[in-house]
Amino acid sequence: MSQMGSAVKNPGNRLSKRPFTRVISAAIGLILVVLALVWTRAFFVSMHAYQEGEEYFKKHQHIKAITFFDRSIHWYTPFNPYVHKSAQRLWEICTRAEQQGDIQLALIATRTIRRGFLAARSFYTPGRDWIDRCDAKIASLMDQGSKARRLSDAAAVSSPPQASSEPDVFWTLILEVGFLGWIGSVIAFLMLSLTGGQTARLRSGAAIFWGIMVIIFYAMWIVGMIQA
Repeated sequence: MSQMGSAVKNPGNRLSKRPFTRVISAAIGLILVVLALVWTRAFFVSMHAYQEGEEYFKKHQHIKAITFFDRSIHWYTPFNPYVHKSAQRLWEICTRAEQQGDIQLALIATRTIRRGFLAARSFYTPGRDWIDRCDAKIASLMDQGSKARRLSDAAAVSSPPQASSEPDVFWTLILEVGFLGWIGSVIAFLMLSLTGGQTARLRSGAAIFWGIMVIIFYAMWIVGMIQA
C-alpha cells in the first residue's frame, strides 16, 4: 500500500513542478526578446545618427558631422556596422584636417572616436584597436609644434558643445531602472500571480499589483529611451 501511495504521489509532484518550469522558461524567453528589442532600438538610432552625420560630411560641415558620428558610436551595440563606419568617417575628418594644418579639428575628431568607445565599455572595452590608433595619432598631433600644443590644451579643457552629444545621465538612469524593473515585474507576475497544480490560475490581488508595476516600469523604460 505504501508503495502504491508513493507511486501516486510522485506523478503529482512532477506535475506540480511543471508550472514553475514553464514560468522560468517564459521568463528566460521574455528576457531574450527584450534584449533583442533593446539591440534593435540602439541599432536604428545609431544608423540614423550615422546617416545624419554622412549628410553633413558631404557638405563639409565637419563639426556637425562629428556631432552625429559621435552619437552613433555612443549607441554602441555588438555587430553594429554603423559604429565602425562612424569611426572611419571621423578618422577621415582627422586626416584631412591634419593635411590642411587644422590641428584643433583633427584632435577633436580623434578624441571623439576615443571617447565614444571608452563610454561604451562595460565588462569589456569595444574598439580597442581604434583606441590604440587614436592614442598614437593624438601623440603625433601634439608633437606638431607649440601652436598645436596650445590648441590641443584648449580643446582638452573646453571642447566645442557641438562635438559632444552624450546621452542624458538622468534619463539614462530612468531607462535602466525602467528596463530592469519591467523584467523583474514580469517575472514576479508570472511566479507570484499563478497558482501551482496541474492547471495554472491567476491570483487576482497579486495579478493586479504586478500588472500595474509592469505598466509603470514599461512606461519608464520607453520614456527613458526617448529622452536619453
